[in-house]
Amino acid sequence: MPFLKPLKRASKPGLEDTFRETEGFLGFLPNDVLTMAHLPEATKAFMDFCFALYGNATLPPVLLHMVGMMASAGAGCNYCTAHTANKLFEESGDAAKVANMWSYASAPEFSDAERAALDFALSAGQSPSAVAPEHYVALSRHFSEKEIVEILFVICQFGFWNRWNDSVGTVLEDTPRQCSAQNLDPSRWKLGKHAA
Repeated sequence: MPFLKPLKRASKPGLEDTFRETEGFLGFLPNDVLTMAHLPEATKAFMDFCFALYGNATLPPVLLHMVGMMASAGAGCNYCTAHTANKLFEESGDAAKVANMWSYASAPEFSDAERAALDFALSAGQSPSAVAPEHYVALSRHFSEKEIVEILFVICQFGFWNRWNDSVGTVLEDTPRQCSAQNLDPSRWKLGKHAA
């Protein structure tokens, strides 16, 4: 059960454009956005940041979803891990890649560039950050500085989402819950506090 309840969509008509854009990106309106809606201006500003980040990304969406998933796993947020697994599956259609995310260092589905980005995301998602100079050395073999900044922006965006959803105990919606139950290793991912 969440510690804060999501608002009814109809109670915040001023956020309808934000709600529609969020639905367009995810395919559903998530409970975390409906909980944030208690502060409409802050919700709109944060969601505008998220839309700008993904709308102007130069890196492939699949890579960004993997980065978000690994940062969320590093932070221990099962809600965001499920959301990013769902987006990764939706964008790639690659169940093996979703299932093998925790084995990215050796699984053949992952390129060296993806491994460098995921090492960085897993380390940066932890608190305190476990990022070391060698992470930047590995990233620089595959990405420009602008692309590294893009990766870091995604990780930091998920830092907010991870703290929010773990602190609220946000109830996970059906779509990402089903995707995660079918594709993620149950020894690594559990619904936990995010059950209804």
